Amino acid sequence: MLAPVEFRMRQKMRWLSAHRLADGMAIASACLFIFLAAYRIQLPGLYYDELAFVNAAQGGADNTFIHMRLGSVPFLIFPYMGALKAWIYAPVFRFFGVSALTIRLPAILLAAVTLLIFFQTLRAKLGAVWATIAVWIMAVDPVNLFPSRLDWGPTVLTHFFQAAILALWFSYRDKPRPRKIVLICICAGLGFFDRFNFIWLLSAFTIGICLCYPDSLQNLWVSTPRFTRWVAIILALLALGIMLYLILPLLLNVPHPTRAYTTNLQVKWHGLVSTLSGAAVAHFIFENPAGIIPFVPYWLIVVDGFLALACLFLPMSNALARENRKNGLFCFLVGFLIFVQIVITPQAGGPHHYSMIFPWPLLTLAFLGKSVYTQFATKNFRYLGGVLLGSAAVCLFVVNVHNSAEYLSHFGATPHYNPRWSPEIYSLSHYVNEHGFKAKSIICVDWGLHTQLHALAPKKLRRRMHDDWPTFQTLSQRDKESQTAALNYVFPEGKSLAVTFAPPKETFPDTRRNFLAALAARPEFKSRLVKEFWFGGEKIYEMYEIVRTPPGA
Repeated sequence: MLAPVEFRMRQKMRWLSAHRLADGMAIASACLFIFLAAYRIQLPGLYYDELAFVNAAQGGADNTFIHMRLGSVPFLIFPYMGALKAWIYAPVFRFFGVSALTIRLPAILLAAVTLLIFFQTLRAKLGAVWATIAVWIMAVDPVNLFPSRLDWGPTVLTHFFQAAILALWFSYRDKPRPRKIVLICICAGLGFFDRFNFIWLLSAFTIGICLCYPDSLQNLWVSTPRFTRWVAIILALLALGIMLYLILPLLLNVPHPTRAYTTNLQVKWHGLVSTLSGAAVAHFIFENPAGIIPFVPYWLIVVDGFLALACLFLPMSNALARENRKNGLFCFLVGFLIFVQIVITPQAGGPHHYSMIFPWPLLTLAFLGKSVYTQFATKNFRYLGGVLLGSAAVCLFVVNVHNSAEYLSHFGATPHYNPRWSPEIYSLSHYVNEHGFKAKSIICVDWGLHTQLHALAPKKLRRRMHDDWPTFQTLSQRDKESQTAALNYVFPEGKSLAVTFAPPKETFPDTRRNFLAALAARPEFKSRLVKEFWFGGEKIYEMYEIVRTPPGA
């Protein structure tokens, strides 16, 4: 009688040891992710879009990047982005102030939590070994590390809600509970409120469920009381109507000042592959993706496609293999549908858009690879499959480590940055905070400067800061009288400071040119260059002092 009990105890101890080892490996991967993502966290310099939420998080003393309020509470940052991130960061800024550390570290920590959610989901479906391998690949993936570090999209909350929805759906598949569907709906609503283009994921997820899991939908329908069904249908239609009401006007009426629009498939395919490799982000920040290995995401997607076709036509007698095939095809379909929506959306095309497809290609490989591996029951075939899939995992991990290391090496060896990401922004902010109270107004002449200076300034100084690049961009197109009126509105009587990028680093060259030409033509405006800001041997910013004399003085 003791032998079976002792055997079961030993089996349980082995299981617990393996379970703890897997947990330890997952936590180690999250710690590695945090270490890599937080390395020299102040670099690159804070970026204009990265700080768009900060004013709302600080209570919104003025309407800088506050599109809509509910009472006095900021509600929408842009017409297409809610204030959820601002609400989350409000206590952080209240107790710790605004800095590169307080802006970037919370996003990194949330991204690490997202990694652990993916690990728990994959372990429940694929086992500890496969889940551990996948999460370590994700932890060193440049498309995960650096958009999470900088979060200018923003993308961190998008990935968090994406992981939560996937985990809840798979959990519902295993143990159906109505509360899990409710939680999925809450995560969907919060994800959409954070970024309206979260609807790409929601629509892809819905279509994927309908095609891959009709049995679960049927069971959900049958097990739900009739009254609840009708309430759910009405709420779903209402939510869909609100989403369409909010989104459709944006497709025509919300341009981005620095991006050209396209629906060209080849351009967007290149954008996807370069984003998933890390090359797009490296080019965006350093203007040089040299050293990044770019081709691995392409072959990962190709392998996913061949595996999907093979699994569709391969008869599978093993129930676990069939379930993993279903999950893999679901992940492949979701990633594909998100990309299709990016292609047909003219405004989409930045790395923060393509990063929404992470980590669906890797999840597809994991699920379909495990399905094929499980189906081939003979020892020889399993050995071959293990070698092939293991080699693919090692290749992905090694290339990700290389690409991430190349990116991080720029922080120590390369002083050149895209001027909009220049670390010299900290020196510029310090100068403005020190001298700004002596000026009646602080004007940003070009795009890409205002949110950083505004966010890092004392509260009393923020009211004097204005982002007037649209005025200067079109100033030369106005008649002389309109130009004078615009200048009088921008520069009050007395002393003002104006900051712009140095040539040839302007975002819009017309802004600086029109600014200087208009002041030179009007004797009532006395202007002089008071300071230049250099970084790595390059002039980045220029600070001008403008004194407007009153009439008759």
